[in-house]
Amino acid sequence: MKRAILHGECMIFESCIPDGAKKINVGDTLKIADSETTGNHHLVENAEGCEFYELDGVRYMRNESPTKVRCVIEERHDTMEIPAGTWEFGIQEEYDPFAERMRKVRD
Repeated sequence: MKRAILHGECMIFESCIPDGAKKINVGDTLKIADSETTGNHHLVENAEGCEFYELDGVRYMRNESPTKVRCVIEERHDTMEIPAGTWEFGIQEEYDPFAERMRKVRD
């Protein structure tokens, strides 16, 4: 069974790096989810041994040692550890019955 980590509206799934994904360079952190209203972005620390990739707007990470996911406003969500592995980042969706469609959860 594949592991999953939930951090607010962020979903982090055990995955693999797909063929065609491009390696991306990041600074100290990678923003994995924008905060549309509060500025409370979700960030992954670029620890030693982390590699980041992107394909079709989806981001992936391979980390040789545990790293952390946190928020800009640390009181909003606990900092969590992401075990060593290969991971895919996503955003939870919810159904809007008025628009009769799915939409990304907004923070």
